[in-house]
Amino acid sequence: MALLVKVFVTLTALVGISTAQQWRADVRLGDLARFTSTLESSMGSLADRIEEELENSFPRWMRNRERDDSANHRRVSPLAVDEGIEAISGIIGDGIDDGLKVHMDGDTEGKIVEGPLIEPVEPEVEAIVPAVSRPVRPDHDFDDTFLFRPFRPFDRRPGFSMFDILNNRRRQWWKGPNVCVDQEEIDEGRTDVDGNQGHTSSSGSSFIFSFGQMEVTSCQETGDQYTCSTKTSRRGINKTVKVTYRCCHGYAKTPSGCSRVQLRELPDTLQSIGATDFLSLTKSVNMENILRENITLFVPSNEAMQEFTVDLEAENEFDNDLDDNRTFNEVVYRRRRSLDAEELVLAHIAKGLHYSGDLQDEQVLNSMAKGSTLRVNTYSTLPPSATINCARIVGINQHSANGVVHTIDRVLRPVTRTLAELVESRPEFSILRQLLTKADMMKTLQEPGQLTLFAPTDDAFRSVSPLVLEGLLEGNACLDTVLKSHILPNVICSAAVQGKARTVNLLDSYLMLEKTEDNEILVGDAEVLEKDVMGTNGVLHVISGPLMPQEAKPLFEVLEAQNLTRFMDLLEAADMLDELKGLTDVTVFAPSNKAVDEIPEEVMENIINDPGRLREILEYHMATPTLKASDISNNHIVSTRAEHPLRINLYSRSPLLSGLINMGKRHPNMRMTAGCSHVSALDSRACGAVVHVVEKMLVVPKINVMDLLEMNEDFSIFTKMLKDTGLNETLVEDGPFTVLAPSDHVFRILPEDELSQLLEDQELQQQLVTQHIMEEHLCCTGINPNTWLFMDHKRTLNGSPIHVRRTNSGRLMAGNARITHCSSPTRNGLVHTVSHLLMNIHRHRVDDGEVCDFSTPGLRLLFGF
Repeated sequence: MALLVKVFVTLTALVGISTAQQWRADVRLGDLARFTSTLESSMGSLADRIEEELENSFPRWMRNRERDDSANHRRVSPLAVDEGIEAISGIIGDGIDDGLKVHMDGDTEGKIVEGPLIEPVEPEVEAIVPAVSRPVRPDHDFDDTFLFRPFRPFDRRPGFSMFDILNNRRRQWWKGPNVCVDQEEIDEGRTDVDGNQGHTSSSGSSFIFSFGQMEVTSCQETGDQYTCSTKTSRRGINKTVKVTYRCCHGYAKTPSGCSRVQLRELPDTLQSIGATDFLSLTKSVNMENILRENITLFVPSNEAMQEFTVDLEAENEFDNDLDDNRTFNEVVYRRRRSLDAEELVLAHIAKGLHYSGDLQDEQVLNSMAKGSTLRVNTYSTLPPSATINCARIVGINQHSANGVVHTIDRVLRPVTRTLAELVESRPEFSILRQLLTKADMMKTLQEPGQLTLFAPTDDAFRSVSPLVLEGLLEGNACLDTVLKSHILPNVICSAAVQGKARTVNLLDSYLMLEKTEDNEILVGDAEVLEKDVMGTNGVLHVISGPLMPQEAKPLFEVLEAQNLTRFMDLLEAADMLDELKGLTDVTVFAPSNKAVDEIPEEVMENIINDPGRLREILEYHMATPTLKASDISNNHIVSTRAEHPLRINLYSRSPLLSGLINMGKRHPNMRMTAGCSHVSALDSRACGAVVHVVEKMLVVPKINVMDLLEMNEDFSIFTKMLKDTGLNETLVEDGPFTVLAPSDHVFRILPEDELSQLLEDQELQQQLVTQHIMEEHLCCTGINPNTWLFMDHKRTLNGSPIHVRRTNSGRLMAGNARITHCSSPTRNGLVHTVSHLLMNIHRHRVDDGEVCDFSTPGLRLLFGF
């Protein structure tokens, strides 16, 4: 407590000093602002020079494409060249959260230990005020070709400069001409009104809060737009007003502001960027009129159209077998699939103008094809990438008079079916269909969402053990686990896999993805046979083998993998191996080989020769239901198959911080015990089970704390005191209790007159006994080493604190006494033996009246007093 008071006083002093310094700083803020304005202008010029020098060292395709045509001395738009882009992050939307992480060799594989993997999807909100577009009147006309910069290493944005804290930005293009403003008001419902009031402000955002109302404004620049969001709360009514500034159509953001773009009709734009095959297809089906509407076109390049033609020929099963009527150069096509060319064209078009800055991860647009959708995904790969229906976007924001064009590397087909409908429509998924139906997971693949399904074919399922497949078809405990290992909560397209990467499935387990040098994609040990089959609620990849996670393995296989052979020997001796195979929804606290070997041979032999006792001990190591580490809290009681409760405890390694900060159940600072045995390995999952490894064999508790004291003759004096004070009735309750019990020897070394006085003074007995009892379950395994900062103090029944610690030599101490013996748990607590009384009743005085008592009797005896 004294330490906390010192910390509080120090913080208060620091706040006072900081306030005084802030007041003095405010006096000179004006001078500082003028100085920083000049300095930032100079630094901006220097940065431009550095950028220019650096760009000259880049390959031509990486440079900012602003150059003069030597022939006519005017700028040439880079869009006339059919080149893709590589760096898209920050240009297409924001908020990338694809669940995909780059994996390097040597990275640790395992479970996610903190936090939920999938963030909850917020409900859609209704726009109260329709979006309006208010063009800012230009002060002058500026004619310039569109400048597209796919790579800007020195692009400065709000928050990048250290001087943004003074709101003195050098290039505030959104305040210039040719800027359009979109405003949207969103009703976010009602909340309870708090009566507090206050006011504060900060750079880049403002915060106003008065009685019954609150207003928060924040602004940021992303790509080609500047957005300010103002959240208001008045009398419990919450609204958000979002104002977006962007260059008006026909203008593009350049270093000098919003500059005019050389606009052409859509057919001319497609011609200029080299998308002639798609333009020809549009003309061949008499759909040129569609190109006169206000649209966004995701156009495949000519190479993409050529590759689509080859794929279409393969789907229609052409062959070149020779017969009497054909030569080597003749190809006969047996057309089996029809293709609606008009729908194919419309599948690439969305109504309205959607610039790259408007596109967000997992955004779904409606295409002009009947019932077809367009899904946007962004991935934080190296380099970053973005896709539309899993086709990589290689060029963005190619303006035309009535629309905008984005270039993609693949032809899009209409997407009208859900993942469930895709599985139902293909005959090679008959086993997968049976399993999904058996597990009632078809509805998961039918509902709207953003999923990835790795779908094994029937041949893939037949490659596993017949017994395993038979168990899955019968709906055993592993079925749900196996299916969830094939489903991801994010849309992961093949374009997102570059080298090695890992993502997370519905089991919250890592799944390894890899693209080989031969451009093949591996998922675990399975190969992707067919990729990027789009559905309205996600993507499907066909794989060569089922993904069998450890969670789907039989329990005995997981025990073998953990090298728990001595525990399995005991199970075999008790004839419980076959029974183990049929267990479901069980948690196994399996003792390590070391824990079993620590039991004396004579004791172990007696246990093995008593089948009933052996079975009871082993069943006490098995609890229901399945219990993961994240499900456990301190003093967690679980039911075991032996029908005796098992207590699980969590102990903090830093007691002070655990009291000040909520560290969470899975924080590495926590130590877990089960029946006071240290749990050394957590969450090894098996089919219908979870395995935790303990470092001591668990002892079945059949008595309570008071029973244990009465059964032990060494505690007769302390037990009599409990009965005399009436505390024996307390120690038969549920608890938990920890009794630090002094043996009779501790009492007998007291002077006879003092012992007699103690036994006759009931009030003194009450003080002594309550000093030795704590209302908590303190296992010796949970006692921390002693440090100068983190001292672990426990509260006894009489309210006094007692310092428990582990010394440098490894001995356990409780106050001034040593814990000489740690007991096994009883049904309601523990009884530890201590070497001294925790209350000093010895008062030895010399003739002159000076007190010469030591803090512990051991010191007096050691020095011969």
